[in-house]
Amino acid sequence: MRRIVLRAVAALVAAALAVAGYLLVHGDFQRWSDESALDGACDGLLDRNAVRGVLGPGAVEVEHETGGTGLVGCEVHVQDGGTAEIRVLDTAHVGRRSDSLYTGSPSALAVPVGHGWTGLFGAAPDPFGARDPFRAEEDEKVTTSLVLECAGEAGVKGLSVTVETTLDTSLDDPAARPEFARIATSTAARASKARHCGARLGKPVSSLDLPVREDEYEPLGTADGTCSGIPAARGVTIATETARGGAPHETCRLGDAERGTRYVIEADYGPYAQERLRRYEDEPYEDAPNSDTPAHHRDRDGRMSWTTAKCAGGRALFTLQPSNEKGERRKYPGDKADLAYERAALEAFAQRSAKAHGCSVPATP
Repeated sequence: MRRIVLRAVAALVAAALAVAGYLLVHGDFQRWSDESALDGACDGLLDRNAVRGVLGPGAVEVEHETGGTGLVGCEVHVQDGGTAEIRVLDTAHVGRRSDSLYTGSPSALAVPVGHGWTGLFGAAPDPFGARDPFRAEEDEKVTTSLVLECAGEAGVKGLSVTVETTLDTSLDDPAARPEFARIATSTAARASKARHCGARLGKPVSSLDLPVREDEYEPLGTADGTCSGIPAARGVTIATETARGGAPHETCRLGDAERGTRYVIEADYGPYAQERLRRYEDEPYEDAPNSDTPAHHRDRDGRMSWTTAKCAGGRALFTLQPSNEKGERRKYPGDKADLAYERAALEAFAQRSAKAHGCSVPATP
């Protein structure tokens, strides 16, 4: 009887050791597989520790993107964690894709990343509201986009790094927002080194503003960001703006007392201006911005006005368009007073923006 008991105990011990050994080997293999997947993602441009710190410790799945010349892309999924879609673009190729550079959501203005980075931070608001009882909560999906200007001796002139991160974390918590930018900044640093870019990098991102919703208006006279210095006028009394903060794309929306948008004024720098000019070259109407014209004011039948300025990273573009929002068939403002106001608004916007970016005084028609 004793021998039978000893044999049973020995069998149990052997089984336990076998299970423990299997789990140990399996766990080691899973860790090796996950590390290998992260190290090989996006041509090795990801910082494994940064990705893990943001997305979590679960099993990793990587999808590789084939996006054409000059683009490296991948998507990283972490089990029971987050997801990040990463794209690194040689800015010499901007304008050849419809979605090359991130400018923000139509319903929310992206804000500057700041901290020495040239970039944008944005997210689309939940169209159903933050606390819709009939809709299951979804993770927050946020985009961070950075532009790197390479040193003169580099083989590449510039890089764009865009990361869309999905986490079970709310942007309403100021302490949580920097997590959405960590993968972008770490990828930018590695991409600059791997591509021999030698770009001047920013500092660790310790704080970020919330993206500005389209219904966040303020009196135009109190504007101190992208709408600062623009005069008010009859029918133009409120503004939606962001801080400037070195962003490569800026927007100012001007509205009336009923909160209807009257004008949208935008500034684009570096590859953003390059992409927009390329896109306008394919526009069907005659008064779209082009590379040969430094400035233009629209007439009553025109669609937009623009001006340009010379900057260290190339030409900057500033545009003003009357708004025809929400599909309304509304005649553009076109009398002499409207056109004179448009010229004053565009001039004030462009001069302040160009000065903040260290550019020349914008051209006049």
